[in-house]
Amino acid sequence: MKFILHEIKLWFKDKKATSKSYYFLPNKINVITGDSNTGKSSFLNIIDYCLLSDQVKIAMPIIKAVDWFGINFTINNENVFIARRSANNGISSIDVFFGKNSFPEIPYKNSDRQEIQNSLNAAFNITQELKDILNISYRDFLLFNSLTENIIASQELYFDTIYFEQEYPRMDYITKLKTIFNFITGITTLENIKTEKESNEIQEYIKKFEDKKRRNNNNNIKYKNDLIEILDECKKYKLLDESLNFETVDEIIEAIESIIPDINIIDNNNVLKKIDKLNSSKKILQDQLFIIKRYKKELNNYRNNLIKSADSLQPIDFLYDNLSDQIIYPLETQEFLEYLKVSLLDIKEKTNSNNFIPNNIINEITSIQEEIKLIDNEIIQENKKNKNIPLEKNYNCFILGNIKGKLNNIKQFYTRKYVNVKEETLADKKKKNIELLDVLKKISTNKEEKINKLNMSIQFYYSLYNSIPVYKNYVTKFIVEEMSLKLYPSNDMFPIGNLGSKSNFMFMHLYFYLGLHTYLLDNEFSYLPQFLFIDQPSIPYYEGNDDNLKLSHAFNLLNKFIDIVINEKNTDFQIFMVEHAPKENWENTLIHFHTVDEFLNGVALIPQQLIKND
Repeated sequence: MKFILHEIKLWFKDKKATSKSYYFLPNKINVITGDSNTGKSSFLNIIDYCLLSDQVKIAMPIIKAVDWFGINFTINNENVFIARRSANNGISSIDVFFGKNSFPEIPYKNSDRQEIQNSLNAAFNITQELKDILNISYRDFLLFNSLTENIIASQELYFDTIYFEQEYPRMDYITKLKTIFNFITGITTLENIKTEKESNEIQEYIKKFEDKKRRNNNNNIKYKNDLIEILDECKKYKLLDESLNFETVDEIIEAIESIIPDINIIDNNNVLKKIDKLNSSKKILQDQLFIIKRYKKELNNYRNNLIKSADSLQPIDFLYDNLSDQIIYPLETQEFLEYLKVSLLDIKEKTNSNNFIPNNIINEITSIQEEIKLIDNEIIQENKKNKNIPLEKNYNCFILGNIKGKLNNIKQFYTRKYVNVKEETLADKKKKNIELLDVLKKISTNKEEKINKLNMSIQFYYSLYNSIPVYKNYVTKFIVEEMSLKLYPSNDMFPIGNLGSKSNFMFMHLYFYLGLHTYLLDNEFSYLPQFLFIDQPSIPYYEGNDDNLKLSHAFNLLNKFIDIVINEKNTDFQIFMVEHAPKENWENTLIHFHTVDEFLNGVALIPQQLIKND
């Protein structure tokens, strides 16, 4: 799908400052090079922000200086202008300009995000069916166009999900990534996905049916076994002939119910239940009576102890009354004798009281005893009713009552369950699933063919230059299950575990991304836009590991890719690259390179005088 970025434009908050534009050419490696901390890597963040990212990844000094960010691009020959107001306090703005002709002198809000997203989804050929089945938008494809600083020298990571996955905080983004990758590469199609979904649904249906059928069978077996236990109990008490055997649950229930005389059992059971209830009430009253009587006994013991204490204090009373005028006691002794005399009088008063045992306790005891007597009389009357039934019949009724109770419990808690699906319907489902699995098997064969073509495309770029000489003549294979490119010795099934250096990792990423997009250009239709953002291939050579030969291999690789696109594929492609290396590495030697700007000697994305230092 053709996509050409023409311009990135910045409108500054300082109204005296002139807006700044950066222009990009089609079919070129458009390079912005220069010193560190000049805003080079912010170009991807600006593009992402204008393509309506929820996240704000643009550096704060740039946000403080810029009022609006804008991008102008062509998608499938239709010109698009999008400008978005700068973020406020880290929150992305909802103010968006959307046009088809040009940028206004000063941007203004003329649309909303949803309207623009719908328009871009249509431009990216994302139908409602695609959104419903794959749950995707145009932003999901950007992951395959971005070779960022975070991953370009990584051993395992080939897609910057950290940069993009914040759009999906509540889902398994890696699983979705694999689905989208298979879709854009043609490994699977929308029809294939629908077939797989239908097969999964049918398999889930069959599984649920089988699980329910198994649970029902277990329930029914338990139901029958419990009924057989009651049947055996009937045989044990000679209520049924021991030779009787029954096949079905209904036959067992009918046999048991045939020996239960409903009226006698009900009457007898009612009598027994009433007697049990009366005995329970009597037991409660007896417990209450026991507690009250024990309390009364404790009161009597306390009174007797007081009387004994009074007897022991009688000599003190005599001394105090008869000898106090003849004996002179110290003051402390006199006070002590006075205390004993008062205590003695208190004890005599209490023990002589007729109300030492409270009347309410005596009344309560009498009331409970009368209640117990009434209950005893009622129990006698109920027992007389029970005795009117002959002894043998009473015994049988007791047994039959227990049997009927067990039978009722089983019928209440165990009901025969049936699976409400006709066997013919299930057979049709299984037949349909076999047909779908056959289709999926053919899809699997097609998947291998597609992967082989993709690997051939990647291998082509691997073999162009001897950039990883220690692994010359090795074979590249992209492993979809791991979403990672591996390097294999020739005729060996095991990949190299560690390629050894960041330079090697960087080249592996270039091989994959160039191979992927070349493979996609051979398809009649691709959902992936034909551009690639590359963030500093020279990263592995920063820290004293300068290797001009290898870096020249990387730049020549990109130049060769554009040459193939233009002259062999007869189509368009655009690469945006930010670099640390000087332009002398490509200028006047690599014809498909175009230097957009150099950020050197104080030149930067934002003019120094517009940077606000808080």
